[in-house]
Amino acid sequence: MSSRVTTLERIAAFTPRHSIPIEDAGESLGLNRYVVRMFRNIHGFDRLHEDAQLDLFGLVTAAAELVVKATPDPSAIRYLLFAHTVLDVTPSTIDAADVIREALGLVNADAFAVTQQHCASGLAAIDIAGELLRADDDPTARALVLTGEKPVTARFRVVNNTTILGEASTACLVGAGGTGDVVRAYATKTQVLLSDGVYLAEDLVTEFNDNYTAFLSEAIHKALGQSGLTLDDITMLVPHNVSKLLWWRTLDELDIDRSRAFFDNIGRYSHCCCADPFLNYATLRDEGRLVEGGLYLLTSVGLGATYAAMVIEHRGGGATA
Repeated sequence: MSSRVTTLERIAAFTPRHSIPIEDAGESLGLNRYVVRMFRNIHGFDRLHEDAQLDLFGLVTAAAELVVKATPDPSAIRYLLFAHTVLDVTPSTIDAADVIREALGLVNADAFAVTQQHCASGLAAIDIAGELLRADDDPTARALVLTGEKPVTARFRVVNNTTILGEASTACLVGAGGTGDVVRAYATKTQVLLSDGVYLAEDLVTEFNDNYTAFLSEAIHKALGQSGLTLDDITMLVPHNVSKLLWWRTLDELDIDRSRAFFDNIGRYSHCCCADPFLNYATLRDEGRLVEGGLYLLTSVGLGATYAAMVIEHRGGGATA
């Protein structure tokens, strides 16, 4: 098998223009004012983006089209991976990944979903895409990893009084040995007791919260160990947007100063499922905050529970929109 490393050649992110304060979201969801205050004052949420007129496919293809149109040869896209949190984003008669593939005109691509790791499925899809491309051993082949979903039920939009969900989508053009940003390492830690996801029993919710920081820290150190790095080598930690409080606890566990983590998008967008790591990385790029040769540690946690970490090295001009 080829030893070519996984590269991120293009990353695009999309959020609906319409945004609302979490107080309005809380009112529509029937949350009492004390819960809403907790989301704002403790977890750090300010607004979320949504568009009731935009369906799932419109949301996902909004980011995907940006990448496909900027790709010199879209026919080189051999795989389309649609990573999502909720297992069933469409009725069983509809293959969402295939519908998206057709909408993008990617006639040469094999399309499938990655979902069993819930919100950590996006990082898993990047790893899977790289492995598929290495197995093909065709240096011209590419994969397209997509995220984005509509949190349509109250149970999905507010999880365990810890996080509140907004809408966003992202698209990553993945190569093996290409010219983009380099994936230096990817690691996961699985807690196998939590397969019920948002339907966890109360005692398991407590267990999940109690183990959260230790297990996420373990996944982070595992990724660092794979790449021969330490936390001191990391330019910036790029967390998922689940909760500022949980991240403060994790940073304390890791003994990292809060200034070395990117929290801006927690308030801007709230938690956007699998899209978070790529949305945040794209924001850093668009704001000119990525350093050439810098090392960025992306994370995500999916109920189930999967704790995931990925180290990316930014190459000058890599991961363009």
